[in-house]
Amino acid sequence: MTLQKKTLFVINANNVIDIITNSSSELFVLNGETESIVKEMIENVYPEYLTEYSDIVNINNLTNEQLNTFLRYHCSASCWPARKSQMSVLSGFTFDELYEPDKDYHTGLDKPAAWNGEIQYELRDNLPADPERKWHTSFVTDENRDRIITAISKDIGNYFLYSVDDNPDWDFQEKLMQIGNRYHLG
Repeated sequence: MTLQKKTLFVINANNVIDIITNSSSELFVLNGETESIVKEMIENVYPEYLTEYSDIVNINNLTNEQLNTFLRYHCSASCWPARKSQMSVLSGFTFDELYEPDKDYHTGLDKPAAWNGEIQYELRDNLPADPERKWHTSFVTDENRDRIITAISKDIGNYFLYSVDDNPDWDFQEKLMQIGNRYHLG
């Protein structure tokens, strides 16, 4: 009896990052005085960036929802369980203004401390309590928008560069990381 090889599936990978992390979008936040300066910075490290990225967006042109999504990534702990000291605090904000203990969204109660005894935190929900929107939260409101934009611009950057599709070229991502802050959007 001889065994025969049979191909069941063929999976084409765009690059090695597909295999390592599955599909993902990327965001780079860059700082510059003008849009033309930021575009020149990007073009110096990745001349054909528009093949994989949208045109840059000034932070002032982001919607509250886009700012909120960015903050969820920026203010998330880089490990679990996280210590309070590992959480990012934007300039001009206090920890308690940014964060609240993680909630169990079924009960609305604070989750118990993690196995290491540390309370885990999430970005504060600034929307009024409403049982109909228990799955939708927002830190950014019309009232705090300008303050948040000022803090992000000061601490991180004022221009946002989003990937168009999943899995942009990793070599160029590494080059872009030299001039901006990278956020892996999953």
